[in-house]
Amino acid sequence: MSDLDLRLAALSKLVDIKSAAVDSRLSDEFKRISEILQKSTEYNALSESLKILAVLVPRFHMATLPTLTSFVRTISNRGLTEEGKPLSETQVRYWTHESLIREAIDVAEKIRYVHTEDVIDFLLEMSQSAEEEVRAKAERSLESLAAYHLDIFFSTPPRGAEPQARLVTHLSKLKDDALLRNANVILRVLSKVLSPTIEGTSWSYQTITIRRGSVTSDGGVAAVRSDAINLAKRMYGLDKSIEHRKQVLHTLDSATRRERSDSDAETLAMFERDTIAVLEFMHDQVATDALPLVQSIEHMAYWDYFHGATQTIKEKALQIRDALAAHKEYQIYKQLIGFEGIFGNWEDLSRSEEAWGYSDAKRKEAARRYLDEIDDSSFDLWKNRILEFSKTRSNDMAMFPVYYEFLESIGKEKPQLALNLITVHEEVMAYFLIPLIRGLWANVHQPEIEGIVREWISAGRNLTTIAKSLYNVGVSKLDVLTAVLTRASEIDDRETLMQIMGVAANLYSEGANDAMPIFMQALRELAKKNDTRWVSVIWFRKDFNALIRAMASDDRTELLTSLIPLPNLDYHGEEILSEIAQQDLKGVIDFFIERIKYARSLEKSKKESDDFGEDRYEPVPYQLHKLNGLLSAEPGQLLAALRRDFEDEVQYMFSYRGARLIKSAFPAFGSPIEELLLDYTRAGSQDDIDFVIGVLRTYEGSLSTYEVCKAIVKTVPEHSTVWNEVAAIIESTGVVHGEYGMVHSFESKQQALSTWLTEENEHVRAFAEWLSDGLRRFIENERQRVDEGLALRKYRFGIDKDET
Repeated sequence: MSDLDLRLAALSKLVDIKSAAVDSRLSDEFKRISEILQKSTEYNALSESLKILAVLVPRFHMATLPTLTSFVRTISNRGLTEEGKPLSETQVRYWTHESLIREAIDVAEKIRYVHTEDVIDFLLEMSQSAEEEVRAKAERSLESLAAYHLDIFFSTPPRGAEPQARLVTHLSKLKDDALLRNANVILRVLSKVLSPTIEGTSWSYQTITIRRGSVTSDGGVAAVRSDAINLAKRMYGLDKSIEHRKQVLHTLDSATRRERSDSDAETLAMFERDTIAVLEFMHDQVATDALPLVQSIEHMAYWDYFHGATQTIKEKALQIRDALAAHKEYQIYKQLIGFEGIFGNWEDLSRSEEAWGYSDAKRKEAARRYLDEIDDSSFDLWKNRILEFSKTRSNDMAMFPVYYEFLESIGKEKPQLALNLITVHEEVMAYFLIPLIRGLWANVHQPEIEGIVREWISAGRNLTTIAKSLYNVGVSKLDVLTAVLTRASEIDDRETLMQIMGVAANLYSEGANDAMPIFMQALRELAKKNDTRWVSVIWFRKDFNALIRAMASDDRTELLTSLIPLPNLDYHGEEILSEIAQQDLKGVIDFFIERIKYARSLEKSKKESDDFGEDRYEPVPYQLHKLNGLLSAEPGQLLAALRRDFEDEVQYMFSYRGARLIKSAFPAFGSPIEELLLDYTRAGSQDDIDFVIGVLRTYEGSLSTYEVCKAIVKTVPEHSTVWNEVAAIIESTGVVHGEYGMVHSFESKQQALSTWLTEENEHVRAFAEWLSDGLRRFIENERQRVDEGLALRKYRFGIDKDET
């Protein structure tokens, strides 16, 4: 136990003692740490002071928050030190102002039920921090305060929903600008208050019990839920943005959820009251709110209808349904956009899954009717409608297939409207330019689009959009794609270059052989900047795989070379390598060797420049999912390549690079790897043995490696340094389970080594005796350590009730 741990343990005992001497001692300690927190720059002293303050909180709770507030407001202006010297580059990465502020938030949490309002203000201030981890910590603390905890709700005396009531009341007193500034976290807090669940945890020395139940209406819950709903309604009107109002709607929808249907009458009445209040509020918004919000209201209202526990709730939800049906503009929006819309009769949908069979085909039929409606008399109406619909946003633009097809058809059949939209209203239509341009490409009577696109290219504008518009339709537009490539290269627009690679692969599969040089030139431009992000853009496309199969050998080599700087070979990169490996396995093996060399060069350059930043390069992944089958087909070739590179490798890094590739290709140790490693062992050179040892280390002490270990022992002199290496291989365990997992693992190893004691080879017997003796001592020490640890945990956390 460290000196600090002993100090904290002693102080925790003193805090419970009431005497003048103890009061004086603790007051002196509090003054000391307060002085440190206000003035010191020593990181360790500050961190230790916060830990001590956390122990002293029960005796100094009135002064704790002012001390913390002053600390967090001033600490960022102090240059942190260690023993009077500025922190080193390595320390600066972990010993930060932000980590100290997070510790301060932990201390503040200890008085959240005593000085609730002050803690709320403190956490709201921290939730506005420029540092993401501080913000997240403060937000989690506020959410924890808002959640219902069994131990607090039913404490002695019972608190019920007092913390939540104080929280909501305090937030309700904030002015509108403060509510809006903190809207994100406040709405998340209100969702917790409106949650139907209550949870609690209890501990013993070996178990954590998580209890969960449904909140009831007593203890002030009914009143605080009503206040929370009213506050959310108030916040709805503070900002007309779709994002803000959607978040409020989702918060309000939390009030319609319930954990159980068999609650007491008062609790059921509370849930019904709250659900009706939310549904009535949503009903009032249908006629006036933006269409994306109306769509969200429909989605929520239907599921409130589906889960409605009472007829009154269902009727309120159906009133929203009827208001939506009367909203003619929304009905058009739903057919064209409608990714959250509810299609069909609600009563039928709630009774049968078959009623959900409203397909995109029906929506496309409606879109076709709308298209036919567009003429000179309705031109402005549909132009304004499309402009309004196109303000809808989604994290995945693929959520709008019907609308995309509708806009593409406008480009084909209503070109004047399409041209107006992409020229006069380019900014509004930015997310939907692609289908309009695709449609115009298909309209041979509209050469204007060529001029517009050429103007955009010259201005370096909408280049990615132009490239994407050529998917499947650009076989005759390779000159346009080439122009986009040239301009993107000039202005270093890498996002467009990545898309060009995907389009070129697509057009090549469509029969445009001249797309291959375009693909390769885009690849070269990105390779100049060591930019490998294109992998995640086009790895999944079948036409890309077809292009790889058609590549000349030199082009495949160039592609592989461009992938060497790829920081991590995840499944995207592996998909590409797997396709190449089917054509050129040796090229892929050589590629991995080059990645290992590249890793060494990066390490060397970092050392020479004293740059130890966070950028990480992983030459070989921990696991392969497709390549392993291909690599395992040529084990000799794989090991020979790695053995040649081993001459230049930093020896202790081999297990993390070259040897990892072998382990990835052969997850289970055995034939043919065993035979190949035995051949290297018999060669007898120190480098060969070191190579074999590096490979064996990756198999975490597997019993299947023991024959090769034995061969190594036979080869080297007794008690050489290699013995320690072989012992480390055998003693490795990987993941073990249970308190005595290490003990059981080492006992099994000791048992396996017992057969070595009768070997004819004297070296093997001597090694087995030496290692068995070490294993025995370790087992004894480990068992004693675990026994002592269990005893200490039982003392600190107690034992289960059913344990004797």
